[in-house]
Amino acid sequence: MKPFARGNLFLGIAVGSCKAWAKMRIVHFRLLAVLAACLSGWGALLAKETSSPAGKAASRAIPLIEKSALVYVEKRDCFSCHHQALAMMALGRSRDVGLKVAQDSIATQAKFSLDYFGGRSKLLLQGKGVPGGPYNAGYALTSLSAAGEPADEVTQALVRYLLKSQKKDGSWKIINHRPPIEDSHFAATALSYRGLQAYGEPKERKGALEKSLQWLKETPPGSTEDHAFKLLGLHWGKVPKAKETGKASRALLDLQREDHGWAQLPDMTSDAYATSLALFALKESGAQQPVPKAISLGEKWLLDHQLKDGSWLVKTRSKPIQKPLDSEFPHGKHQFISMAATCWAVMALAPR
Repeated sequence: MKPFARGNLFLGIAVGSCKAWAKMRIVHFRLLAVLAACLSGWGALLAKETSSPAGKAASRAIPLIEKSALVYVEKRDCFSCHHQALAMMALGRSRDVGLKVAQDSIATQAKFSLDYFGGRSKLLLQGKGVPGGPYNAGYALTSLSAAGEPADEVTQALVRYLLKSQKKDGSWKIINHRPPIEDSHFAATALSYRGLQAYGEPKERKGALEKSLQWLKETPPGSTEDHAFKLLGLHWGKVPKAKETGKASRALLDLQREDHGWAQLPDMTSDAYATSLALFALKESGAQQPVPKAISLGEKWLLDHQLKDGSWLVKTRSKPIQKPLDSEFPHGKHQFISMAATCWAVMALAPR
């Protein structure tokens, strides 16, 4: 080939390459523009949701939860559902939807929880070592999962504990009855199910999960706590909404009072603990119509009952089994149940 011909060939290749590269750059920039528009739209939507009345109410409560949970670990060395589990669940949900959460607040509670149960690993492997029983172990695993903690020796020891402590009928039982948080076999069973689902090995957990799900399907609930955790357990078990899950959501919806809140028991008045838990269960399970209207009315109940300090007050009906602790959460002797109610309220109100 003549030099001039070769030169034209190389020039043609170069020009063609440049044109192709130019086209690729145009496509690339267009894709970036589309992506930027999508992210901008998503950011605007998230900002709108987090600045909604519900998002603002949740944001006001977060610093209280963070502060009280930190004080708790400084003053007491035992894991609790109200100051560790529910705090991690509320803060983890808030972080995931874009609400402002202190960088180390979740990690501090996760480390405290892992250290506590890590010191009991040998007992856990024997089906012992959890003062609150399966309900507490289930809460621990559920909250560690919400915090984003990976599986390790401690979570596996808790899994072994749950596998050893499951009843023959498939349920997990409450040991100490301290209503409303520690008073429902449905809560113990649903939370244990969720914990095994998050950290158990597929082969070893399969039978336990199937048995517990069957128990949840067949057992009639009593309290609002029972109804809410039955619905959550069925949802976590991916039971079709047209079947038991739909029935469970309707049954929980039927408990809503004329004031649009929920009460812990039939002879009690609406309170923030029962209302928040019921709302969370209904929203988390994706309950169908006409539930959305009930949810919006329930959210309004919560917004109307939030106090200026960002908390929700619920009066205790449980006798303390330990020396009272001031965790610097408002409401004195009612602070533990009020802390729990506030955590559930944040989870119920946080945008999805």
